[in-house]
Amino acid sequence: MSLEIKNLVINVHVSGSAEDKVFSRIENLRSEILDECKELISESEDRMRDR
Repeated sequence: MSLEIKNLVINVHVSGSAEDKVFSRIENLRSEILDECKELISESEDRMRDR
């Protein structure tokens, strides 16, 4: 069995004010969300290999 992911698109939109601290926090949240998605995909691939 194999896992094939094609055309995965993850759009993350977080609204907030244009202040530097808020913008930095928004970018950090976006990065954390994308890292979590990558980790979930990796775990899924590992489970598929184990089958």
